[in-house]
Amino acid sequence: MQPNTYEEIKPELEDLLFFIDDTGHDTFAGNQGYYGLGGCVVRRVDYEHLKTKWRNLRIVINGEPDTPLHASVMERKTENFAAVSEFFLDPSFLRIAVTTTKEIGLPPGMHPCVPVMGQLQEEIAIVASALPCKTLWIIVESSQRADVTVQNCFAQLTSLNVSHPLSIEHCFMPKSSNEPGLEVADFIISAAGSEVQRRRRGISGHAPDFSDVFCRLHSEGCRYREVAEAAIQPNGVVSISGIRLVS
Repeated sequence: MQPNTYEEIKPELEDLLFFIDDTGHDTFAGNQGYYGLGGCVVRRVDYEHLKTKWRNLRIVINGEPDTPLHASVMERKTENFAAVSEFFLDPSFLRIAVTTTKEIGLPPGMHPCVPVMGQLQEEIAIVASALPCKTLWIIVESSQRADVTVQNCFAQLTSLNVSHPLSIEHCFMPKSSNEPGLEVADFIISAAGSEVQRRRRGISGHAPDFSDVFCRLHSEGCRYREVAEAAIQPNGVVSISGIRLVS
């Protein structure tokens, strides 16, 4: 699906929405020696609340509710960081991110997106089991550079190991939609990117934005994993090892 707006997908109230963005570069090009996928999970019934709070944050930072807000271009002022920090105290949505670095150990020929997507699928399954729903909507921000790779990875996500019947719908949505869920996902994956870069530089402690996004609520709703190695077992299953956040 390639909807231009959230309203075009028409989820039911009992559905789960997972807004996803990426960070870094999937082949570690240039100076981007890291890669990640992640975002926010919110029940459809709670999404209007999230949109309202995000539009209020846009007013605080941009001066009006409809101007897009993105982590990379937000004016770096103390009051802006404080407003974002307060927003991420809201427990109405979950945060999930999986990252890796160019130092990852991979079997020959395996694309880094494969273990990242595999771990993300596991995290999604855990959340979907805890929040029963009929349909999970995976809404990915469209990127001309990464679309083909990400589409190939997400196309493999057709089912999850959950205890109840669950259908999965995939769609790519352009940045121009200014969808609040995608902008929240942008801040979440940006924080994950800050954390993995900090670890690569050998700096102790969490990145400040990562602490705000992932470290102040219950760990079940703030799921972060850095993949260090992937291996193919004799039965063909890909096993993944790495670092998991314990807040």
